Amino acid sequence: MDNSVLNRFYEDNVKMTRDETSQNVNFVTPLVNDILQYVHERDKRFQIQPLNVGSYYSHLKVSRADEFDYSVVLDAGSSFSWSTGTPAYYGFNGNNEVVRTSIPLPSAPVGKCFTDISGTIPKWNSERSNEGPACLTIDNDIIPIKVKRRFKALVSEAVNRPQIRQYVDAKRLSESPAATLTISHPNIAGGTISVDLAPIIKLHIPFKPEFGWPRSGARWPSCTKIQEIKTEGIHEVAKDPFYWSLSFVMCEKKLIDGIDSNGTCRKKSQRIMKKLRESWCPKGTKQIITSYHLKNILFWECENRPSDEEWTNEKLSVRIESMCYLLIQHIQRGNLPLYFHTGVNLLKNKDRDVLDKV
Repeated sequence: MDNSVLNRFYEDNVKMTRDETSQNVNFVTPLVNDILQYVHERDKRFQIQPLNVGSYYSHLKVSRADEFDYSVVLDAGSSFSWSTGTPAYYGFNGNNEVVRTSIPLPSAPVGKCFTDISGTIPKWNSERSNEGPACLTIDNDIIPIKVKRRFKALVSEAVNRPQIRQYVDAKRLSESPAATLTISHPNIAGGTISVDLAPIIKLHIPFKPEFGWPRSGARWPSCTKIQEIKTEGIHEVAKDPFYWSLSFVMCEKKLIDGIDSNGTCRKKSQRIMKKLRESWCPKGTKQIITSYHLKNILFWECENRPSDEEWTNEKLSVRIESMCYLLIQHIQRGNLPLYFHTGVNLLKNKDRDVLDKV
């Protein structure tokens, strides 16, 4: 592998066309603002100004500006901390309504809020409107599936207006935290655009020692960047139906911001890896190894190779090869730790045979 081949591959296959990108951004931005304005007018708890997240806003997108991710802040009006008591149990009853019980229902895993990347169950500020279809709580616990249903309903209303519904389709509620919109319009370059709008509660939860970050003795990121990330803290998203899941999305965004300020090739390496994945992932396995896995590989490679001298453009091929071998090692072990929480294995529950194919 040499730099000339990689640079040619980058120019031909990875870089986005500036005019096409500008055209799509200029179309998507006012549309998203209009939808969120409508949602906010119907329910003030959902803030108008979203958090720009995802690969496009982190400058890690490849080929086309056809996916945009936004986190929509749910204003819970309180401060929160880690819960330490016995978890409440929630599940669906026969009418698909969320209920609280003294024992776990089949749809409510025991101790879910103390495993994987689940966190607290935030309490609602009782002074806020929380009745009828707008009710998001049970016994003042903010329930993720209620938030998702309320948010998705309002987004669907916004999309169903005559000026929008002819070219925007809102997908049905799924396990994803986001409401996904598929946009088709003559002013879009290159086909359709996918937009994810995911409710988030900004809790600024502090890191716990057992998360294993920052690591003692690590020389990357800088002390200034570590403090910036700690100040941002951890937020929560509605991934699980009943218990909020920790979100490191803003920590990751802050970690990536300025990552190449000294003219290094960290983002370029990551974008090449993402494009290569589309080629070497066998058919039907692309969701086994995702761009999020590759983002964490980038973070681990940066920590393993902290010096900017290891990330000069002359070392591009060295870094790509190193990241590939690092990914292979984790796949062989069946364990890829989340960079900000090493207790979380991003390959957990992945099919071993499929991982071997990858």
